[in-house]
Amino acid sequence: MKRYALSILFCALTASAASAQTKSPVEGVWKIAELVMPSRNPAEKGITITNPQPSLIIFLKGYYSQVLVTAETARAAVAPAKDPQNLTDAEKIARYEQWRPFIATSGTYEIKDQTLIKRAIVAKNVGVMTKATPNIWEFKMEGPNTLWLNPTGDLIATEPRIKLTRLE
Repeated sequence: MKRYALSILFCALTASAASAQTKSPVEGVWKIAELVMPSRNPAEKGITITNPQPSLIIFLKGYYSQVLVTAETARAAVAPAKDPQNLTDAEKIARYEQWRPFIATSGTYEIKDQTLIKRAIVAKNVGVMTKATPNIWEFKMEGPNTLWLNPTGDLIATEPRIKLTRLE
């Protein structure tokens, strides 16, 4: 009986250790703490935004979900439509301006060495959702609670370096 109990305990501990080893270093809940925007002029340093708008990025067991606002200032509330079924052109433009800086994407991710590969399944932007190539970022952990995502390839010129802070 003791041998049987020890075997079960050994198997449980081995499974637990194997499970802990396969957990991705990016797994968790994050918020954007800082953005380093690329400069259009390679001779100049990019602009650093240390108080970005709200965001939430979740990486869990090979899946991710991100919702964030890219505007530099808080979005203004839009007045209620006089007739919600028949918006005026001005009401449509106001809603577009409120919705434009909002990003929402969910899909799968994988880690290869120091590379984070994201493949969107659903997104606010149809172009992101139907893009055949994955979104590839280099990542760097600074301790357990800070994660840097750095764009690669053609994205270096247009996408910011992103500093994330762990929430959970």
